[in-house]
Amino acid sequence: MKREEIFELGTSQGLIPPFNHKDEEAAKKILDAVYAGGLRIIEFTNRSENALDVFKALVKHAEVNLPELVLGIGTIMNAKQAKQFYKAGAQFIVSPVTDKGTGEFCAKNKIFWMPGAGTATEVINATDMGADLIKVFPAEVLGPAFIKAVKAPCPWTKLMASGGVTFDENNLRQWFDAGADCVAMGSNLFSKEVMQEGNYGLLTERIGWLLATIKSVRTKQY
Repeated sequence: MKREEIFELGTSQGLIPPFNHKDEEAAKKILDAVYAGGLRIIEFTNRSENALDVFKALVKHAEVNLPELVLGIGTIMNAKQAKQFYKAGAQFIVSPVTDKGTGEFCAKNKIFWMPGAGTATEVINATDMGADLIKVFPAEVLGPAFIKAVKAPCPWTKLMASGGVTFDENNLRQWFDAGADCVAMGSNLFSKEVMQEGNYGLLTERIGWLLATIKSVRTKQY
């Protein structure tokens, strides 16, 4: 899928959630549950020693069982990691920081790149480096006001709130009213009930609710 198509998918659904699981079979069930809830884009994170092996298994699983699912990799800190996961099938790259080497690798290979930024200067620098979408991180510290403040003089910036996004409808509304193009939700979505107890049906319900609620709050924006 082309970079602009990934951007359209992520921003139209309004949700790109990150998750990691060390167990390959559990990770596959999480993908299945997310897909059943209606989401077609998700980020697996490079936060475990076997992340690359699990990711490779997820790519194969998605190719066979989950048509049109766009699977990317997060917590990428340098170009070496980006190259490893790109070769493994990552369709987009996410980082908590803006790393020049990663940006150059993604630009060279026309890979959708989503670096992290926590100041207006970082947001503009990342955009100038070719970022397709900026991960505002840590959003729970910066708040919706940060996004609104950046968007005011720089409306062309494309921002995703990561951190501090909850299931509260008012919370979701605040992020989108501030100008967020989409949001990420990690631990609140992939809670103990899902990750440790294997309640994948709950995950499917949560995804469905989030997609419907995001659509609703966007429709009611004023």
